Amino acid sequence: MDIRDADTAELRRLKTMIDGELDRRQTLTTAEKQATELNTAYLAASGVAQGDPWRQPTSAVDAYPPDWTVEHDGKMWVSLVAANVWMPGESGWREKLEDGGVPQFVQPTGQHDAYQTGEHVMFAGAEYVSTIDNNVWSPADYPQGWEAVS
Repeated sequence: MDIRDADTAELRRLKTMIDGELDRRQTLTTAEKQATELNTAYLAASGVAQGDPWRQPTSAVDAYPPDWTVEHDGKMWVSLVAANVWMPGESGWREKLEDGGVPQFVQPTGQHDAYQTGEHVMFAGAEYVSTIDNNVWSPADYPQGWEAVS
C-alpha cells in the first residue's frame, strides 16, 4: 500500500491504530517497573521497612516487590518476584544469609523461584550447586542438575 493513495479518513484510522499499538508496547515495557515502584512506595508509606517481619499481604497493592527482604521464622528472606503474596519458604522467596552461608534447598513451585546455574543450596546435609538454569528439582530428584560441593 502506498500511503499517499490513502484518503484523510484512512490516514486518521491508521494513525489511531499505530498510536494504540505504540501505547500497548510502552505499557508492556514499563508496567512491571512501575508496579514495583508503586509497591515500594506503598510499603514505605504504610510504615513497612526492609527486614521487617513478614505479614500476609491483602492484595497486590501491599504485596512485596522483587528484592524486598523480610524476617520470617527466624530467617531473612528476599523476594524473587513482583507482587509477592506468598509466605517465605513456600514460593517466591530465597533465604538470605548475611555471613555468606548456604541456604537450605526450598522446593521451587515454578520458573519464578527456580534455581539458576551457580546457585548453592544445602540439601540432606550436603552442599550442592545448580549446573542448569531453571532448576526446579532437588538433588535427589534430578542429580544431573546438581553438583556436590566438597
